[in-house]
Order: sequence, then C-alpha cells, then structure tokens
Amino acid sequence: MTLDSVLRRAIRQAPCSTRALARKAGVSHVMLAAIVTGHERATPRVAVRVAEALESWVARCAREAAAIRKAVHQRSTKEDV
Repeated sequence: MTLDSVLRRAIRQAPCSTRALARKAGVSHVMLAAIVTGHERATPRVAVRVAEALESWVARCAREAAAIRKAVHQRSTKEDV
C-alpha cells in the first residue's frame, strides 16, 4: 500500500471528524480532505502528525476503558458483600 492509500484509509476510519483529526494533528482540515479525495498527495510530515493524533486517542481511550472496567469490578465486588 502507498502512503496516500494508507493515510486516506486512516482518515476515513478515524474515530472523529476530519476537522477534529486535523485540529489534533495540527494540520489543515482542507489538506486532509484533499488527501481523502485524491486532490493532494500525502507527505511524510502530515502522515506522521495524523499517526500521532490517532495514537494519542488510543492511549486516552485505553485509560478510560481501564477506569470503567475497574469501576465495574469494584461495584460488582461491593454487591457481592
């Protein structure tokens, strides 16, 4: 797969809007939209920034999921007593 196709897929599959992804990545939403439509080519700089934005969401979501699981576990433990 090419950088363009990988980045295009990542933008489309992102857990947020193109604008939110662009804001988090520190790039123009117009640039990301143009990459998705094929009017612009992906650059390594933009690709890395998008990857870092997606990674930051993964880390935050994992922390939140762990906190939820811990709260569920604590609640079920208290109900068993």
